[in-house]
Amino acid sequence: MLPPKSGLLCTNALLILNRPRFLAKYGLDDVQNMGPSPAEKPLKYQAVGLLTAVQYLKVPVIVLNIVTIVFEILLGGS
Repeated sequence: MLPPKSGLLCTNALLILNRPRFLAKYGLDDVQNMGPSPAEKPLKYQAVGLLTAVQYLKVPVIVLNIVTIVFEILLGGS
């Protein structure tokens, strides 16, 4: 199992991606024109859905970053 800090770092990495520019490189920026149905390309739709869903986590991730930084400063890094 991954430590909580690594999950926070991965979430931060997904949040800082410029979604339209990143997805346009792979032709995934327009979900309506990706193909006939999501059942034929489930992994592509899930990747786009993950990048879209993680955008709703901005405020909680900012709070978790602040809490993590404060604990690291007060208690020392591990």
